[in-house]
Amino acid sequence: MAEAAFNHDFGLERAWDEICELGLQENVAELDAYGYTIVPPEIASPDGFIERLLEKCLDVSERRHGVRPDLESGYTHTDLERAKAEYRYTGHRYRPGGPLGDVFHSLLLEDEVFEQVLMSRVRLALVTYLLGYNAVMSGIGCWIKGPTKAMLALHADNPLPSPFPSQCMGCQSTFWLTDFNRENGSTAVVPGSHKLLRQPLGEEKIIPAKPGDPGNQDAIPLEGKAGSLLIHHPCLWHGAYNRTAPGLRVSVTCFMTRPFIRTGEDYTGMIPQEVLDRHGPRFAILTQQGIKAGYSGWDDEKAKVAHAEKYISAYAKEFGGSYRPNES
Repeated sequence: MAEAAFNHDFGLERAWDEICELGLQENVAELDAYGYTIVPPEIASPDGFIERLLEKCLDVSERRHGVRPDLESGYTHTDLERAKAEYRYTGHRYRPGGPLGDVFHSLLLEDEVFEQVLMSRVRLALVTYLLGYNAVMSGIGCWIKGPTKAMLALHADNPLPSPFPSQCMGCQSTFWLTDFNRENGSTAVVPGSHKLLRQPLGEEKIIPAKPGDPGNQDAIPLEGKAGSLLIHHPCLWHGAYNRTAPGLRVSVTCFMTRPFIRTGEDYTGMIPQEVLDRHGPRFAILTQQGIKAGYSGWDDEKAKVAHAEKYISAYAKEFGGSYRPNES
């Protein structure tokens, strides 16, 4: 695959300067020590960003499924049989009574607000710390969960066999569009588990429903206000508590990877020019335009290499570094 190969020392210095400018040094320390960090709303999502993002997620859900999610009661996402009868959906991941709830992806091109999710400066600064300036988006998704009895078992997002590599290969970033707490079905984590470099086994996977119950006694709920931004390492053991309160828990995730990892969503050569024109060269790199996709023949290879090098060159020029187009 083709990717930019910038001067790494300069890239590290630039990344740290931006972290300091944004006041994120403590968040970086938390990422190193605990495997996750939560950026508060006043830093992560000012100027009504979360309110706009929430409305667009509800719009997309209504457009795709036929019914607008009921934020107050959670009726649309509570009972599986009732939802089957009243909430039209043909996808395979909609499980109102399960631990995931309604999960829908491929949101980047639905509205400009999802482009802002990708380009959030605070989010990108922390992603860059973990993955470097060549990171690409794997996908943007929305998660809507209503009252349920089911927990989401602890796991790591790293798909590789154990032991995991010590180098970070991806990271998850999540904007909380509603308040997160134990009653609302918040994310559960085991702080520091990213250092174990493996998946949890046996009882390590279980989130105790209450203190003293069987399971991983080191699991804790993550809590914060709507507008908070959670960033976590892919090796961190995490899951989710069941929601016991009425209403819905809504969040938007943007998973990022290094450019040699296969992404969940494929945008290579698929981004409309008017969307690319709204942003600088980094948006093109983030949306996989600098990756030389698999090819079917000599002519196809030449075309895809030329496409990738066009965006790599523009990004390298803006960044101030150099690039070797065939380095992976």
